[in-house]
Amino acid sequence: MSGNGLFGSTILDVILGLVFVYLLLAIICTTVNEWIAGIFNTRATTLAAAIRQLLDSQGGSSAANDTDWFLKQFYGHPLIAGMKPSQGAHPHPAYLASRAFATAIIDIVTPQNSGSVSFADLENGINKLPDGDVKRTLLALIHTAQGDFLTAQKNIETWFDDTMDRVSGWYKRRTQLWTALLALLLTVGTNADTVKIAGTLWRNPTRREQILESAKNPVQPAATVSTNQLDALGQVLGWTSADRLPQAFTPADRASFWFRRLIGWILTIVAVSLGAPFWFDLLNTFMRIRNGGDSPKDTAA
Repeated sequence: MSGNGLFGSTILDVILGLVFVYLLLAIICTTVNEWIAGIFNTRATTLAAAIRQLLDSQGGSSAANDTDWFLKQFYGHPLIAGMKPSQGAHPHPAYLASRAFATAIIDIVTPQNSGSVSFADLENGINKLPDGDVKRTLLALIHTAQGDFLTAQKNIETWFDDTMDRVSGWYKRRTQLWTALLALLLTVGTNADTVKIAGTLWRNPTRREQILESAKNPVQPAATVSTNQLDALGQVLGWTSADRLPQAFTPADRASFWFRRLIGWILTIVAVSLGAPFWFDLLNTFMRIRNGGDSPKDTAA
C-alpha cells in the first residue's frame, strides 16, 4: 500500500523517521551525561552525601565529642574500605549494597564479638554509644525486631534502602535537568527542528528511506551512535543557507519565521528529554505496525 494512508504509508514513515531521530539524539545526550557524571564522580559524591546524612552526629564511647566518629569508623571498616577505588580525587564507591552497610554497622557497634553476634550483643552495643542520631535510629530499628537478630539486621538494611530510594530520586532529577540542558544545546547546535525534519522526510523520499533503513536495526538505549547512524542524522539535521533569515522579510515574516523555528526546537527538546528507552520502545512498536504486526508465534510469546 502506498500513498497517504496511515499504515505502510508516507505518514507512518515520517513518524518512524522522527522517532528514530529522537532516539539517536537522546542516546547522544545520555552518553554525554554519563561522561559528565564520570568526570565529576557524581554517583559517588551523591552516595557519600547520603551516607553522611545517615551516620553523622554520632560520637563513640571513647570519643563522644567527635561527632563524626561513627562515620569515620564506617569508612575505616575493611568491608567498606575495600570497595573504595584506588585512584581518583574522591575515592568513594559509587554503589553500596544494603547488606554490606548493615554488616559494617553491626560490626562497629559490637567490637568485642569475634564470633557470631546475638540480638542481645547488638542491643548492648547500641546502648553503649553516647547519645546521638545514629543511636536513636538504631534503637528504634531494633525495637520492632522483637528480639530476633535477623529481623534487626533486615531493618537496618531497609533503613539504608529507603534512604537510597530518596537519593535515587535526587540523582534522577539532577540527571533530568542535565539532560534537558544538553538537549537544548544539541538541538540548537544541530538545528534539530522537528517541523523542518518532518517536512524534509515528507518531501524527500530518498532521505526518508535512508532514515528508515537505519531504523530497521536501531541501537539499544544504552549503546553509542555509530558512524552510519550519524550520517543518517546528517541527512535531516544541520544548518544550511536555507535556514538563514532572508533579508527581504518584513517584521511579520521574521516573527513567523522564528516562531516556527522555536516551536520546532521546543518539540525536539521535549522529545529528547523523554529519554532513549522511551523512544526505543516506541520505535519497536511502530516498526511492528509497519511490518504488519507480530506473527502468531511472537504474539503468543
